[in-house]
Amino acid sequence: MKKLLIILGFVPLFQSCISMQPSGGYGGTDSGNSGGNQYPTQTPTPQRSNTSIRINNVRLTNQYTILDMSFRNSDPTTRDPQTGRVSTIPIAISAESRLLASNGRSFRFIKSEGITIAPQMTQVSAQQEVNFSVYYERLNPGIEIFDLFECEDSNGTECWNSYNIRVSNPATSQNYPQQPNNTQTYPNNTPTYPNNTPSYPSNTPSIPAPSGSNDTPTKKPKSGKVGEVDNSTKPTEANTILVMGIVRDAKTKKAVSATINFVQTNTNKKVDSTQSFVSTGIYRSNLTANQSFVITAYARGYATFTETIDLSKLAVNGKLNKDIYLNPLAVGDKITLQNINFELSKSDLLPASFVELDKVVTMMKDFPQMEIRLEGHTDVVGDPDANQELSEERVESCKNYLVKKGIAPTRIQTIGYGSSKPIIKSGTEEQRKVNRRVEMSVLKM
Repeated sequence: MKKLLIILGFVPLFQSCISMQPSGGYGGTDSGNSGGNQYPTQTPTPQRSNTSIRINNVRLTNQYTILDMSFRNSDPTTRDPQTGRVSTIPIAISAESRLLASNGRSFRFIKSEGITIAPQMTQVSAQQEVNFSVYYERLNPGIEIFDLFECEDSNGTECWNSYNIRVSNPATSQNYPQQPNNTQTYPNNTPTYPNNTPSYPSNTPSIPAPSGSNDTPTKKPKSGKVGEVDNSTKPTEANTILVMGIVRDAKTKKAVSATINFVQTNTNKKVDSTQSFVSTGIYRSNLTANQSFVITAYARGYATFTETIDLSKLAVNGKLNKDIYLNPLAVGDKITLQNINFELSKSDLLPASFVELDKVVTMMKDFPQMEIRLEGHTDVVGDPDANQELSEERVESCKNYLVKKGIAPTRIQTIGYGSSKPIIKSGTEEQRKVNRRVEMSVLKM
């Protein structure tokens, strides 16, 4: 069947959070730059809905966001028995493709090299690879997370849409070199599009995917390269539950791009990690049925969200709709740091604590003026004086870890409360575990 593949461009991830922001380019040359080091480049590995398309480099100039891409026709070679012609796939760039950022910012398609603009077609034979470049308006400095949106698949057309894409694009202006005037400019007959994001249904999160596919982009770190993601997807099976929803700002109700982790309670192992889309806040994950999971969601500038869900009780017809509301950080907020663990009756941090403390490091680097106070608490059992000393030593251990990671010691205060401020005063040892905690108070933003 004839397929029209309208290709969207993608811009490289991230991610810093991973740290997730790329500190430099990974490109087609050893220096990380392409074309004789003319342009800053990055090799992206974005979330994509079709493996036939690949983004090799992304270049930011004063005028353009340039995507160097390739498409491979992986179909087996076949010939028409009557004409003897080899089968091909027609592809083209849609002039309606655009980059979308938060607050309705949109960056339109400008031109392309090496591939035609729809409705004209470029024919790609079986096992052939085509390299081309797509030009969009230059992203505004400071935009480092955005979506790519074109259309929904219809009438045999396959569209690639990609969400929650991240790129290193600091707010401070950089003097990028101009694009040399050796490229073909196409007639300026591209229609003008409104500067807003597409309308998504608010009650039913739905992400366009290729026809016949139920792939859901899932992001998780792999290998050592900054910014890489694994584009593998998880099929919905009879013994899994589709957990989906929207991540929102608790005050403004706007969509938030957040990282959501799922830890199975009976094994205490992380079984999935996904990212909500920046323009819609939508996330989704397939989890084992009849199990309980701890959901942890965090985003830059927000307090961490944690909640336990029991799929044996909450899921209906193989699905669970779970919206997440994140509270923006503000002076006076107090946050309980999750999974901060120490050696028994000692102040030595266990390695499992590093993940949570690394989040604090990232947060404080994102907000250079931020100052905090770490507050230590112990259980109500034992000698009060010993508990007081232990709580002080433990928060000092946390502070030392943050300082070793590059946070100025003057930005971190510590205080130990011992057993004087328990959450519960009686109960079993398991119930009293909540008393042993480290809290973080925001003193300055």
